[in-house]
Amino acid sequence: MFLRIDHSTEYRYREPVELTPHLLRFFPRSSPGLHLLRSDLSVQPGATVRWNLDLEGNILGKATFSGTTERLVISTSLLIEQKITNPFDFLLEDRAMTLPMSYNGREGPLLSPFLTSRDVNSEGQLEDLLRPFLNGVSATGSTLGVLTAFCRAIPVLFRYNPRHEEGVRTADETIALREGTCRDFAHLFMEATRTIGIAARYVSGYLCAPPSSPCESHTHGWCELYLPGAGWRGFDPTNGILAGAHHIPVATSVTAGEIPPVEGSYCGKQGLCVAHDVTISARELLPGEEL
Repeated sequence: MFLRIDHSTEYRYREPVELTPHLLRFFPRSSPGLHLLRSDLSVQPGATVRWNLDLEGNILGKATFSGTTERLVISTSLLIEQKITNPFDFLLEDRAMTLPMSYNGREGPLLSPFLTSRDVNSEGQLEDLLRPFLNGVSATGSTLGVLTAFCRAIPVLFRYNPRHEEGVRTADETIALREGTCRDFAHLFMEATRTIGIAARYVSGYLCAPPSSPCESHTHGWCELYLPGAGWRGFDPTNGILAGAHHIPVATSVTAGEIPPVEGSYCGKQGLCVAHDVTISARELLPGEEL
């Protein structure tokens, strides 16, 4: 399967401003079956872009600018080949088949940051939220049974409500409000699974629309859990599914909401940015469609 992603971000300013260095996260991180066939990046005004791998292995660009401008446009175009389409194509090790599962002596220290809860005050609410799922599969104790049942329940128990301002709600806030964004639900899922000893990290990327689908394509946030034998596996609690072929991961972080596609600012007084427009097209190409 071939996927094409076009992403444009435009800022307009009331008067010429000097731009600070901007961090860019657009290019997919390496994963089995996913191949980046073509990529184009355009930055206006002209910038020097240097590429690195950050602490968590994400492809990170740093754009630096000279002079001043009243407009900033950052555009990317990606052509991706995705060869793995079954999200359940993995085998867990015996120690991961049932809960509580365990990590070995090498995994434990490496996974420690991904096992540490960020919402200490939410643990009681999370335990209450998880209890029916833990009790419901207690006859088999299936790790995957608990995780998939809990993931499927999120869009049933909570209402998706887009929120454009920055920030992620704590798990207890999301539970109390019974609504949230994709990053809120990812954070809730991560914190819940950490309470039962499963390492979790946040993922930002794209959700591509299948052909003839009425669904919109957009940037998206979900999470990955580390399961011995399967490695890092994606769970999308906003849609109640495992992350599959149409989920394109760009960056990961131990904390939800920290890895936007574009991160930067300008020098000068507040209120000079008068417009921030984002246009995204992310879709699966039809058979025979020109690449």
